[in-house]
Amino acid sequence: MERILRIVETVFVYRLTHGEKLAWHGRYHAHNDNEFEIHFFLCGTGSFLINTAKISIEDNALFLVGPHDFHSIVPEQVTSPLTYYAVLFELDEQLDNEIYLLLTNFIKQRSIKHYAADTNRFLFDELLRLSSPKQIGLKKSAEYLLYSLLFRWYSGDSPSVSASASVSAHKNTNTIIRNAMDYFKANMHKSITITQVAYMLGLSAEHFIRVFREEMHMTPYQYFMRLRTEAAAAELITTDLPVSEIAERYAFENQFHFSKVFKKCTGFTPTAYRRCYMQK
Repeated sequence: MERILRIVETVFVYRLTHGEKLAWHGRYHAHNDNEFEIHFFLCGTGSFLINTAKISIEDNALFLVGPHDFHSIVPEQVTSPLTYYAVLFELDEQLDNEIYLLLTNFIKQRSIKHYAADTNRFLFDELLRLSSPKQIGLKKSAEYLLYSLLFRWYSGDSPSVSASASVSAHKNTNTIIRNAMDYFKANMHKSITITQVAYMLGLSAEHFIRVFREEMHMTPYQYFMRLRTEAAAAELITTDLPVSEIAERYAFENQFHFSKVFKKCTGFTPTAYRRCYMQK
């Protein structure tokens, strides 16, 4: 049976700014043979150093580091707090040859920073939960999940020249998706309809839903609910606001509706999420 990668460590770092925490996570280091690391930055600004290249950190960016690549978060260039996930995993060059070659070729092309349309914190929350040392029986499912995500994120990112028409259409789709996402982000505190968003984009609601679902693997409504849930999740672990007030702030119908959507997205009720992720 084909071997699946092994997750070595999964961490969540919240609002990294200064002090010993930054000194540790910002250290300049490299990993061992066959070890790769993914960083997914939720928010913050700074610089990521890999070997001799210094790359700006931006929201929702994935950084892929290969074996023996020296890398760090540059401490003095963290200008706003960084929140991110990091997953360190090991591949066998022989038994995991297909995914190993996929990732090493991606790195050889200097494509260290990458954006994947269907990447969000909930995927990394799931990896973090399943790969916990206390969840030994579930760790294999985390490894299968990461294995699948790596193929999704890093396959087919270099279209051929002969596919220029397809590339052009893809760019147009990307523009639609990006404009929709920007509109959703700007209106997280409002109750808006998908018809309104489609009108803003100059599309019919049916066409907008189809294009969005094909690209994002979820409907616009599902994405908007996840976006609001993500923002609400941050408030749950950074403030003492009552759950009812957070629900109202992000225009959920009521606290019950908020709790139902939140649990569907994260697997936790808002109260349980706050208890699990609150950092003293």
